[in-house]
Amino acid sequence: MVTSSEPRGGITLEGLELDLRPDFLTLELLPEPAEIALDRYAHLWHKAEPKRSTIATVASTDGKAHKIRLRLEPSHAGWRPKWARWTYLQRKARELQGGTALDEQDEVSADGQSMTAMILAGETRMFSLELSPKLAEGVSPGTYGFDIVIEDAQDPKSGEIRTPGFMTLEHPRGKLLNLLPSIYGEEMQKMREEDNGESPFFERYLLGFEDAIRPMQATLNRLDTLFGPYTTPPEFLLWLGTWVCLPLDENWSEMQRRRLIKEAVELWRWRGTKRGLSRYIEIYCGVKPEIHDLPVRGMRLGPDTKMGATDTKLGDVPAHTFVVSIAVPDPGKINEQIVHDIIAWEKPAHTAYSLRILGRTS
Repeated sequence: MVTSSEPRGGITLEGLELDLRPDFLTLELLPEPAEIALDRYAHLWHKAEPKRSTIATVASTDGKAHKIRLRLEPSHAGWRPKWARWTYLQRKARELQGGTALDEQDEVSADGQSMTAMILAGETRMFSLELSPKLAEGVSPGTYGFDIVIEDAQDPKSGEIRTPGFMTLEHPRGKLLNLLPSIYGEEMQKMREEDNGESPFFERYLLGFEDAIRPMQATLNRLDTLFGPYTTPPEFLLWLGTWVCLPLDENWSEMQRRRLIKEAVELWRWRGTKRGLSRYIEIYCGVKPEIHDLPVRGMRLGPDTKMGATDTKLGDVPAHTFVVSIAVPDPGKINEQIVHDIIAWEKPAHTAYSLRILGRTS
């Protein structure tokens, strides 16, 4: 079904021009991605994907500002709303251009099917309509038509501007065919030419195998993320910790465990030293501890004791013993047993220690 570029009711919205480029797109129908472990956490990390979109350019030609509503109106019965979504190609700070009211700000609808925007006098703005058709039940290849419609946001009945667009959907070409001897590809090309470009049965048959191995390929394509302390999924942290011979405590937060794995090699280099122990405790507690590892003779009460002497110290710290002091705003949030485990793991075998967790005030 081909759309008409004539406005509804014959009323054209004055003072604006609309251009759609490209107005004819050819896209491959791709299956919905399988639910695999890595996909559940893809939203946490930046994921670059090729954009399949068309650009709507709107210009004010009458020297006036216009508040418009931009929407897509399908003209094909098989069109699915989730195939398209409006996004901003460029955002502007309206408060710097006199538009301080909330109703003058740009806004995309919750379902992404329409957007409201301000076009200032003499301004030209571009908006992106992202298209992502998926292979699903009831979806068939072919050409789907749609209209891009502009109307006045305050008075929709005052007129509109329409421009048609078309999207052709086709099944993807099989990639496994390229891995077979060239005689298969040559025969498939001959059969395709005889059938006016239609994919032969054998090529479509191979697509089933591609669908079956696509989740594995998606994992292999992002295999490097499994080995990064900040990119690996949480369920892989324990496995990644074994690579650097670090026992991971489930009581540690996810980010604490990620930092620990990241610095594991450096911690091993300084294991058994004051520096290594201090950094290990800092990763868990978030603050740098004070570690005193010099022997101290405590104050003795007797005839030779001089009260008030500058070198007088309370408490005896014998040789091969160190004192760890941790000052945190809320000592209750620190698991003392975990700190003891850290010290026992990091300290030299012949040493003893004393631990103090103190409250720190601002």
